[in-house]
Amino acid sequence: MADTAERTAVELLVENAVVLPMTGPDDLLMDGAVAIDGGRIAAVGPTAELRARFAPRETIDAREQLVMPGLVNTHMHLFGAFARGLVNDLSFTPWIQKKFYVTSRGLNPDNYYLGTQFTSIEMLKTGTTAFLDCGTYQELEEAAVAGVEASGMRAVLARAMADVQDDLAEFLSRSDRVTRENLEHAEAFMARFDGAAGGRVRAWPCPIQVTSSSDELCVGAMELAERFGVGIVTHSNVDREDIEAHGLRFGSRPIERFASLGILGRRFVGTHMAWLSDDEVQLLMDTGAAAIHCPSASMKGAYGAFSKGRFPELIGAGATVGLGTDGPAAACFLDMFREVHLAATGHKEARLDWTLVSPYQALELATIGSARAMLLEDEIGSLEEGKRADLIVLDLMRPEMIPWHEDNIVANLVYSGTGNLVHTVVVDGRVVVRGGEVLTLDEAEVLRAMQREAPRFVELSREWDARFWPDDHTRPHVFERGATA
Repeated sequence: MADTAERTAVELLVENAVVLPMTGPDDLLMDGAVAIDGGRIAAVGPTAELRARFAPRETIDAREQLVMPGLVNTHMHLFGAFARGLVNDLSFTPWIQKKFYVTSRGLNPDNYYLGTQFTSIEMLKTGTTAFLDCGTYQELEEAAVAGVEASGMRAVLARAMADVQDDLAEFLSRSDRVTRENLEHAEAFMARFDGAAGGRVRAWPCPIQVTSSSDELCVGAMELAERFGVGIVTHSNVDREDIEAHGLRFGSRPIERFASLGILGRRFVGTHMAWLSDDEVQLLMDTGAAAIHCPSASMKGAYGAFSKGRFPELIGAGATVGLGTDGPAAACFLDMFREVHLAATGHKEARLDWTLVSPYQALELATIGSARAMLLEDEIGSLEEGKRADLIVLDLMRPEMIPWHEDNIVANLVYSGTGNLVHTVVVDGRVVVRGGEVLTLDEAEVLRAMQREAPRFVELSREWDARFWPDDHTRPHVFERGATA
């Protein structure tokens, strides 16, 4: 081995690992290493080679462990932190109404900051290093940024916008009602917070529901995104109620509408996307717009992502497809490995086709696919020289991974693994989880504080149930006919 003086100094070397860089289905190093310096990946290669090249200040011996890119959760909701288990067994529209009622009335800057820390803990401990918050609540943005900064995570915070008072937005009290105010306040948010936390926070606009956002708001949001070099995100084509409501109000399907407005392109992210027509699938492929798959939320809410969804076609055609958990009120968990498993298995069952969505393709959705949807594919999503050093170290000696070897390790990870495999997490070159313990936050105190705050939201949940629970919750929501934009 070369003398230390002949080697390049780096901050961290993770060595003796199985390295899954997510640069191709055949790329796997059984005795690999990753060198990290200045928050970026300096090199990926065999352990012996990197030991000879680099003199690390710190070394992590990842023997019998797997190193891969941190998972990227492209759809979750910070505002749902306190609503876990409170919003169940309702069709899409009343489900949204209750969620907005409970959260927009119960949240304040202090508990929003707490909820951001709490969701960050759950995500970090299960291997997520970056996430997209689809609907950062107005007037609470600073608390969200502070929570992300404290956690050490990477995030896109997409500020909620709505200027149409429809059924879905009925109880969304934290929203400007005027198009101009939405756009002006979103611009101020982006100018202040885009690039916060040392660049780990990006600020996007979020017309939160397709039926709750006018043409003017959507076009204005895209103009802001282009000016700031970011994207826009919305909930689109979620389920049959979403399609029906949009047709009544705008006379078209959502993706067709966005194409006609000229905003469907590389910067556009549509989430859920369970009900896509053939024409809408083609529009996504032609324009490079992203579709985010949220398997567990669809299964819990009966949206139709597996029974009606077109994700296998999108994936097969090379479209930009990301993966998300949705918020704690929807899937009720933030473990992306569980979403990977569902993405790899659900379409097989729904179509009786065992060839759909291979294990590697499912992992791609949670790594480079999600990074691409967040416009961060040049920074994260794979382990490559020059990219930000966001990576996770997984324990291969857990029962669910045994026996592991070169022929089965990816399949075991997808079909058997969960976030319980996570041992170490590195974000931006900084170790933020070690031995399963979050180093950036006081987990025990955050959990106790969440428990102390919970009764406020239980009371609001019971209040909504008493006042607004549907007469027959077994049937889809009924919209007024003749609604117009």
